[in-house]
Amino acid sequence: MNLNSRQKDSALKKNHFIWLVVVLQYCIALSTYAQNNPGYNLSVHYSYGNSQLLPSLTSQSFPDVDTDEKYSDVWIDYGFDIFENLSFEGALELTDQPHELIATKFSRPDFPLSTGRFQRSVLKYSNDPFTVSFGRDDFLTDEGHTQPFKYPTFGDGFSWDFQWRKWTFKHVFEVMPAEEANGMVFRRSVSYHHLAREFGNYSIGAGEFFILTGEQIGFDLKRLNPFLPYLLNSHDSEGNIYSGFSGDADNAIIKGFFRWSNQTSSASINVYIDEFQIDGYDREVYSDAILISLSGSTQKKIIGIENQLRIGFSVSNPNFGQHPGPSTTMTLAGFPLVEYVPGMKNLAYFDNTMIITKHFKLNVGMFTERWVPITTLSPSKMNERTSLESLEDYSDSRLLLGLGYSFSQTPLALGATGWIGSGELSNSGLKIELNYSLKN
Repeated sequence: MNLNSRQKDSALKKNHFIWLVVVLQYCIALSTYAQNNPGYNLSVHYSYGNSQLLPSLTSQSFPDVDTDEKYSDVWIDYGFDIFENLSFEGALELTDQPHELIATKFSRPDFPLSTGRFQRSVLKYSNDPFTVSFGRDDFLTDEGHTQPFKYPTFGDGFSWDFQWRKWTFKHVFEVMPAEEANGMVFRRSVSYHHLAREFGNYSIGAGEFFILTGEQIGFDLKRLNPFLPYLLNSHDSEGNIYSGFSGDADNAIIKGFFRWSNQTSSASINVYIDEFQIDGYDREVYSDAILISLSGSTQKKIIGIENQLRIGFSVSNPNFGQHPGPSTTMTLAGFPLVEYVPGMKNLAYFDNTMIITKHFKLNVGMFTERWVPITTLSPSKMNERTSLESLEDYSDSRLLLGLGYSFSQTPLALGATGWIGSGELSNSGLKIELNYSLKN
């Protein structure tokens, strides 16, 4: 080993030590503050192992990710009450994964935790019947993402909703990370609104997404107005067209949803319409782009063991979420904004956590997916029936098994998860986890 190599290894070890000391000191400081201040929450999660992304997402959005490589990831959640109705929540992620996987554009491979991002930093005000959030958060998800759709879809903006009798109205405006296409950088934003009505244990509603891109995005009330239909915006304004793209710089998606719940169970159906061909000629040439997603969860004791079961099924046209405009797809930094992946035809999954004892829990899960490599087509071809039919079908499945242990004298938990995959591109892997959680 030459002198330069020794100096480099020495510097790397020093950087490892510095990073670990910084993270440890940060956690100790937050933990001390949380213990002495009511209303403060802290959770530190560490994992080491393989990536659990769907093979279709790895292949089409992140083809350079090595699924055999093992990565470290530190996720720190923290929050505190400012006043009775005002609170703050934040999350910091530090990792040595490829920076694309946490929605950043920069990393330092010579550092042990080579990249990082503040995934959440949001103020929340709640005072029935009005709630508002401002900052960085996952504003678009009404229900928590579950595997295999648990991705970092955090943008900057605001969200507010208002409840009146049995009606609920929600509005979101979110700025997403900029993306590069055809040698140009495009700023991106998404607006969303919905109206829902409750009927006892269930509710029904409809909403819209509106994705807008451009070299610059100003403060445009036309796109921010929550009470006008986004779908009709293109009917009274000229669309922005950029060289090299066959579509304009905005994309509207309609959503309809049904939800049911009681004390122990819940179920939901979401229908998204991205493209629907009305004219006979268009139907012969172009494919619809519709996604239907069903999910449910329940908590039930079986043979004296508490079970927490989640199941889901999605079916879609493979071109759902794609748009021939500049960076106007239903994605944030490569990750899908709703429960699909690019090129998906159908996907089914279940995930069951069994509380064996006070300290032990067992997790069993499985998914199976059928999809096509749609990113091999140019954006102008992604909605053509003949082009889609020419793509080869891929299928993948995965069986997952996890074991967790919670200590009784400290808010510390250990876990290990392993999975075996089958199919053309599916991978197997293992991940160990350590979690510290403190709530006051």
